[in-house]
Amino acid sequence: MMKKNYDTIIIGAGINGCAIAKEISQTNKSVLLIDKGSIGGGTSSKSSRLIHGGLRYLEQFNLSLVKESLHDRRYLIKNYPQLVKLVPFYIPIYKNTPRPWWIIKIGLSVYDLLSGYEAPHKNISIEEFKNIFPNINTKELCHVFKYFDGHTNDLELTKLIATQAQDSGVEILQDSKIKTLFIDDKKIILNINSNEINTNTLINASGAWIDEVNNHFSLPSNYSIAKVSGIHIVLPSLVVSEHLFLQTDAKRVFFMIPDNGKTIIGTTERVETVDIDNIKINQEEIAYLIKMSNKYLKKHISADDIAYSYIGTRSLIHAKENPTDMSREYKLDLHNIRNSKVLHIFGGKLTTFYSLSKKVVNLLK
Repeated sequence: MMKKNYDTIIIGAGINGCAIAKEISQTNKSVLLIDKGSIGGGTSSKSSRLIHGGLRYLEQFNLSLVKESLHDRRYLIKNYPQLVKLVPFYIPIYKNTPRPWWIIKIGLSVYDLLSGYEAPHKNISIEEFKNIFPNINTKELCHVFKYFDGHTNDLELTKLIATQAQDSGVEILQDSKIKTLFIDDKKIILNINSNEINTNTLINASGAWIDEVNNHFSLPSNYSIAKVSGIHIVLPSLVVSEHLFLQTDAKRVFFMIPDNGKTIIGTTERVETVDIDNIKINQEEIAYLIKMSNKYLKKHISADDIAYSYIGTRSLIHAKENPTDMSREYKLDLHNIRNSKVLHIFGGKLTTFYSLSKKVVNLLK
């Protein structure tokens, strides 16, 4: 049974919505978290399953995001050791690799510095690399770096945060849509499952759906997003035993990741113009990941070797046309409307949900 009034209503039960709900409920406020689907059913369960500082963000000189991400990585490893673990990543550098070894070396050194030398990188020999990755081609291999980042089960982590939120008193409604939303002089009135409920604080944490929600209910906002989808292909067996960080000829990066006896390969970046629910996997992108993988694999793979594939859509703060140049940072967009507050969460990533949720609580004080 829903109550008539809530201190806060949050739209979107992804990782950010669940974390925000948990933090706000711990300030003795009543919270309703609503999602038209299931907990973590959107982008929060369609990631590369990494809890990482964002080594490639250093190329954009985005030191603040990397530092915050590494701070949150440390927090999550300490507080959720059953789900978030620090694991080795390997970066092989070949003669034709677009980023020279010394650029990678500088980036890793800065990464170590920002992480407080939690797990410093090191050089490893080509022979050692061959022993760890017998299925990877080592012709014209020049250097190999080993560094550390976090790995998780994104869906299970989101569900755990949701459970902790419920333990703090949060009510969660899944498979529920908001029929109407109206802001009068005193409160925000929502109709959910034929129930009229009220609040004075509405948080839109709908992720990639944020523009669609804002447009549908005519909510004011200062930002918009670029919807960037990425696919992953999953092989039914292990082709690598450790996490592998690879580069394409166009300086894009992709991963080969061992995961419970399977191998996840991804990801791609495609700017979307259709509604989120209409985004589909493009077979050309599957072919792209196969082609890039076969550049490194001794035994080539084909579409017949793929167990399944999945697609997720990230919300990046709208900037340039090139998706790799769009901001990975998040924005907290607060609007005071008469006696009520509407807060939009633009952007954000799996790793930084902890810092984001803390900032939301401080902003709403």
